[in-house]
Amino acid sequence: MEPLTNKKELLESIRSIEGSTFDCDEKAILQAYNKEKEQPSNLAIKILSILGGFLATVSFILFLGLVGLYDSELGFIVIGSLLAISSIALNKKYDRLIIDTFSISSYISGIALLAFGLAALKVEQNLIIILISMIATSSLIITQNYILSFISIITISGSLLSLILINEFYNLIHLYIAASTLLLVFIYLNEAKIISYKNKLSKLYPPIRIGLVFTLLLGLISIGRRHLIPIDQHYIWLSSIVMILVALYIVFTIININNIKNTPTKVLVYLFSTLILASTLFSPSISGAIIIVLLSFLVNHKTSLAIGIIFIIYFVSQYYYDLNLTLLNKSILLFSSGILFLLLYFVTSKKLNSHEKI
Repeated sequence: MEPLTNKKELLESIRSIEGSTFDCDEKAILQAYNKEKEQPSNLAIKILSILGGFLATVSFILFLGLVGLYDSELGFIVIGSLLAISSIALNKKYDRLIIDTFSISSYISGIALLAFGLAALKVEQNLIIILISMIATSSLIITQNYILSFISIITISGSLLSLILINEFYNLIHLYIAASTLLLVFIYLNEAKIISYKNKLSKLYPPIRIGLVFTLLLGLISIGRRHLIPIDQHYIWLSSIVMILVALYIVFTIININNIKNTPTKVLVYLFSTLILASTLFSPSISGAIIIVLLSFLVNHKTSLAIGIIFIIYFVSQYYYDLNLTLLNKSILLFSSGILFLLLYFVTSKKLNSHEKI
């Protein structure tokens, strides 16, 4: 059966279930699907094209350097500003792969040159970071290009993290992680509402979603490896408290969505979830990655689900590597944790299957 026919049957199925209260613009939905289907390039081609455009832009910048345009700091600032502004303008006006290739590479190069020029003029670091974050915020508001918006979000979050590190307010990383987590949860749990809005936010939802995942991961990586940044390890649990409460709320949401009413099953799920999350009290990076997995499972987003699983493995490995224990004790802990996860899987699977039969 053709995919387009499947979409029509899906809409008819939803309409029959919801009744007269269901209303949608079927023509617009099918047109959007056809436009996506007819797109001649996939993500891999876009990435390769952007990489090629970036190398071409770098070559052009090196050529300008050979002819002496960068003999003064003003040259960096002028060229960087022109590249950044032109890339935003092109993305606003055109929606083609070749334009994306040039504009995104120009955008990255422009911001880099602007930062180098301002640094050469001895401009204060905080001002440079704030200016770059303002440019990224402006591009996010003006354009709805997927990759450019994603880069802008990463630039903004990277700027916030840089301000914390440069000014040595290291313990503010807990506030950064908490804010990133709450914002990510809000975006995921309100996916349907955001997409239904006919405004820029609905168009920006996909890059914002994956951008916030990496925003949170930047913070988790910062504290995931001991002594990577000089934070007080005695207060590492501050981030964990937020993570554990948020994760339990997501578990509560998943239980409600799956309409699990059997009290013993709910108690068992909460008990195992609490035990697993409690074991991450001194490693908020693990509970943060678990949140990403739970949210991705909830909305069926495969990309962030894969990212979350990969980082759970990394953070667990890093945590046990950093423990001041013998190899035997570490092996016992890993073995025990594995048994706990397997028990949770088999028990919940059995309970859920029995609930479905009922």
